Amino acid sequence: MTGADAAAHRRRTLLVAAVAFLALGGLVSLYGPLFPALRARFGVGLDQVGAVVSAHFVGALTAVLVAGELIRRFGYKRVLTAGAALLAAGLAGLAPAPSWPLFLASAVLAGVGFGVVQVAVNLLVARTFQATAASALNLINAVFGIGALSSPLLVAAFTPRPEPPMLALTAVAVVVLVAVRTLQVVPAPPAAASSREPVAWGALSAFVLLYFGYVSAEVGVTSWSTEHLTPTLGPAAAAAVPGIYWGTITVGRLLAATVASRVRPGRLLLIGLGVAFLALLGAMYAPAAPFMYGLVGLALAPTFATGLAWLTERMPQRAEQVSPAVFAAASIGPIATAPLVGLAVASMGPSAVPPSLAVFAGVALASAAWLRSRDARPA
Repeated sequence: MTGADAAAHRRRTLLVAAVAFLALGGLVSLYGPLFPALRARFGVGLDQVGAVVSAHFVGALTAVLVAGELIRRFGYKRVLTAGAALLAAGLAGLAPAPSWPLFLASAVLAGVGFGVVQVAVNLLVARTFQATAASALNLINAVFGIGALSSPLLVAAFTPRPEPPMLALTAVAVVVLVAVRTLQVVPAPPAAASSREPVAWGALSAFVLLYFGYVSAEVGVTSWSTEHLTPTLGPAAAAAVPGIYWGTITVGRLLAATVASRVRPGRLLLIGLGVAFLALLGAMYAPAAPFMYGLVGLALAPTFATGLAWLTERMPQRAEQVSPAVFAAASIGPIATAPLVGLAVASMGPSAVPPSLAVFAGVALASAAWLRSRDARPA
């Protein structure tokens, strides 16, 4: 393959990845804004409607746990094709679902497709771009943020009709399926881990803790910042803070796509997580909290993509094998920690939100510091 052909292949891969992440971002933020319409359509109560989010994450977590092994056995293109087909099929079942159980079943199917595509696209981009993977991964994760911002806007535009946003997202998923089929040159994953590269259990455990703490903090701001700020700002203004937060995450990922080509992954993670930790402590001062939460978004923005690039760099022969543990930690983190934050708020009031989230960011920061101290190359 000539240099020009290789560059064209990388551009095509990045474009397909961006379209895929636009769909994934749109799906992850679709259900919450639809809750009122879904309650009215299916006659379910507040205690039941949240089951659709659980259904999505059950499907996604199941897929994440097996996606790496499927990639090693069948290759990226086959697994991506299957994942995109499942994503499109699940989404296609949402709008016409005649009953709540069938709607939940479609959400599980879409979640499985979500998990497969998320793992496969991240690893494919990391394999394709190698030394510049952090920049490319941050760019497609920025597109994920754009998708996450788009679904609530579509829901608002078509309220009270829930079908058009679901159909629009289905159309994007079909485009993803077609786009995946256009990939002509796809890197092959290692058939088996090299005997010269044993599993670095200490490093893998540190990456798992890093992602567990990071996603717990990131999702925690989305989930709890409104609760924290309502007594100070009032309900309407406090409700706008998560939207601003997602906007700063998207901007931060676009900036990281440029910065990551100049700064080693370990150093970039230490800086970002350190700033996020300090900003969460700063959010304990309620008048400054809206600004601090925006700063947290900017600081955390590079973590997911840069951490994956770092993992692939440190364990090149085992990336497909060990990355599902990291993705699973990212999924389990908010499930495990949200009740803990809830207990803290119930016992100490809304002011407990920032220090609780700072603990999670601190776990991620400590893990990144440990990894960097043992990096073979100066980070």
